[in-house]
Amino acid sequence: MKSSICCFSGYRPEKMPPDLPEGSAAFDRMLQRLRWSIRRASGAGYRHFLSGMSRGFDLWAAEAVLELQEQGYAIDLWAAVAFPGMEQYWEPEWQRRYHAVLSQAASVFSISKMYSPTCYTLRDRFLVERSSRCICFFDGVPGGTAYTVRYARRCGLLIDNLAERQLRFDDLNIIE
Repeated sequence: MKSSICCFSGYRPEKMPPDLPEGSAAFDRMLQRLRWSIRRASGAGYRHFLSGMSRGFDLWAAEAVLELQEQGYAIDLWAAVAFPGMEQYWEPEWQRRYHAVLSQAASVFSISKMYSPTCYTLRDRFLVERSSRCICFFDGVPGGTAYTVRYARRCGLLIDNLAERQLRFDDLNIIE
C-alpha cells in the first residue's frame, strides 16, 4: 500500500519566496509544475495523495489533486489533520478552502486530539511513514518543511522538489 501513497510538504504562504505570490505568473508556473508532478506520480502507480492540510503548499497541492481527479485521473486525496480545529485562527478565505478540500477527501486522519507542541511534527512523521514519494517545495528555509524533507530522505522516499533549480521544469514548456 505504501508504494501507492505520495505525500506533500511545503511552506505556508508567508514562507514562500517573495517572487511567488499567489496569483502571479510565477506562482501559476509553480502550480503547473505541481500538477505535472502529480500526473507523473500517478503514471508511476501512485493513487493516494496525502496532504498535511496546512495553509499554503499543502492546500494548493490538495486542490491540485482534486482538480486532476475531476479531470479523470484515478487518484484520491487523503487528509492528515494535525488536530481538529487547526484552521480556526486562519483567515476566512483559508478556512473556506480548508473545509472545501476536507469535504472532498477520500480519507481523513486526525493525528492528535488537541493542539500540543509536537502535533505538527507527529503529523509530518505520519505523512512520511505512510508514503514512498514526497512532492515538496523546499528551498532551504528552516522549519517544518525542512524537517519533513530531511526525514523523507532518511526514510528513502523519492523526492520531487519543485524548488530545485536543476529540475528545470520551466524548460519543459508544459502545456495543460
